[in-house]
Order: sequence, then C-alpha cells, then structure tokens
Amino acid sequence: MSGKKIPGPGAVVAGRTLVRPVGEGAVGVVFEARNAAGETVALKILKPEKAEDERALAEFQSEAEATGSVKHEFVVTVHGWGESDGYHWIEMEFVDGPTLARLLASKGSLPWRWATKIVVQVAQALRKAHEIGLIHRDVKPDNILIYQDGRARLTDFGIVKDIGSLKGYLLKGRRVGTAPYASPEQCLNKRLSTATDMYSLGATWFHMVCGRPPFLGETNSEIMKQHVTRKPPCPTDLVDDVPKPVSNAIEKMLAKKQGDRYPSMGRLLDDLMMFLRGKVAIAHDAPKANIRNVGTLRTTRRVTEEARAKPRIPAEVLIVGALLAVAAVLVVLMLLR
Repeated sequence: MSGKKIPGPGAVVAGRTLVRPVGEGAVGVVFEARNAAGETVALKILKPEKAEDERALAEFQSEAEATGSVKHEFVVTVHGWGESDGYHWIEMEFVDGPTLARLLASKGSLPWRWATKIVVQVAQALRKAHEIGLIHRDVKPDNILIYQDGRARLTDFGIVKDIGSLKGYLLKGRRVGTAPYASPEQCLNKRLSTATDMYSLGATWFHMVCGRPPFLGETNSEIMKQHVTRKPPCPTDLVDDVPKPVSNAIEKMLAKKQGDRYPSMGRLLDDLMMFLRGKVAIAHDAPKANIRNVGTLRTTRRVTEEARAKPRIPAEVLIVGALLAVAAVLVVLMLLR
C-alpha cells in the first residue's frame, strides 16, 4: 500500500460515498458519508501508511471491536468494520455536531449546568464500559461529540479488555492518553484502573467550566510532572459562578491517589444526580483527626461530660428562695420602725 493516499470527497469506499472530511487523528480520517441506502454515516479510514504498521492496524481493529461492544445511548454506535478497496474502515453513526474540543475552542468555557450535564452523560457511558471490563484510557474533549441539541457521545475507545492486565501511560512503546488529561498513574507508567477514567473525566470537566485544563505547560513532560506533583487550582478560585459542590466533585475526581477519587462512576452519578435535584450538596470527606491533638480532645470531652453530669438546681426552687429572702428583709424593716 506504499504511496496510497486517503481518498477524497466523491470516492466510494466499501460501498459508502465520501461526502466531506469531518475529523482527523494520528491514525485515521473520519468522513461524513452516504451508505447504499442513502443514509448519512461516519466512515473512519485508517491512513494507508499506518496500515503497514502491524501495531497501528491491530489497535485500529481493536478500537472498532471495543467501541462496538459498548452498547449505550451515550456511546457512538459502531455499525461495522472491515477492509475494502484497499482501505481499513469503521462505519459509525454520524453525529451532526462538533467535538467538545472544537466547542471549547469557540466558546472558551461552558456554563456549569451544561458542563455537568455532559459529565453525567459521559459518566454513564464509562460506567457501562467499566461493567464489561473496558477502560477508555483517553477521555478528553476531542473524544466527546456533541449533538446540536447538546447531547454528548463518547467515542474512540482504546484497546483494553482485561482491566487487571493494563500497565500505564506507556503501553507497548506507545503513549496511552493525552497529557493535559492524563492521570498521575499514566504519567508514572503505573497500573491503571477505572479510576484512571475518573481522573481524565474530572480534567475534562475542569476544562469545560474553567476554560482551560487543570495544568498548563510548554511540553507534555512539563504538564505530566504537574499531574504528579502539583495540586490543581480550585475551580471556584478561577470562576465565580461555579457552585462549591461542583468544585468539590471536580477536586475529588482529580485526587492524586486512585483510592481518593470516587470509587466508581456509579458513586459519582449518585452524587451528581442528588445535587442537581437539590437534595444534597457534594462535600469532601471529613478530615481525619490530628493524632497529636487526641489527648486534648479527650480532656476537653471529659471536662464537658463532667460539667454536664453535675446536678442542676431547678429554676422554681431558685425563684421561691429569692421571694423568701425579699420577704425576710421586709419583715426586718417593719420591726425596726
């Protein structure tokens, strides 16, 4: 396939007529296309030079299988994949709208309610993926498509099926993830888990409400170092109208340690839905007691309990006593006349 180029509009690939390119990534180009029935679909075509790379080809095919295995309303539907006319392709539903990345590039940031709605939808998609053993590994604005009515669709799943066997940011010599949204464990090449997607979704939410990713830098290495060593800014310090519960949830998702984040997408969704319904405010876990102050705390508690344990004189007795004292004084004054 050496020298072969990506076809242009009007070309027919696998029986689909290409209309226009709508997106391009490192390994493929996505076209709006028409199938034999005249329906609008999206056709992702692997770049010919990548088809000669066994690893890239395997990942392209695995992406189709992984995305196709997640049947959910907030995941882009995969209709099929294969090789035809010398091209490897994936046919998907066509989303008539921009990527979240493009939307943010034009608007800067989104109102917190809209951003939170997108997070709820993507979290539902990730919960389904996690239930069947998939980690996305690259949740970011470029991989979230937005319909004209504001609904979100998650796309471009990775190749992982066995969560327990996944390593880190470098997988088989290739980077896995995108630096501005990569978790600390990806940056450190440590074992990943579903908490990895939690972190990346939190970084995406941060970008939506604050107009920028949590960390900025001139190079990927500089950004990755900050994911590992620096605490992200508090969203409420950057944007005035972000509610504190939203800021709290984002900060929890961006915790450095996997165990300090929400334990599952389900738990995150529970918090978000209750907050959006006005039933409860999202708050951080209560801080642990300072061991050095335990003695003081115990002493204070003991003194308080002792004070409460002392018998109290009823108010009625005090009033009667006061009246008797006044009466006694009046009697003495009368006798002295």
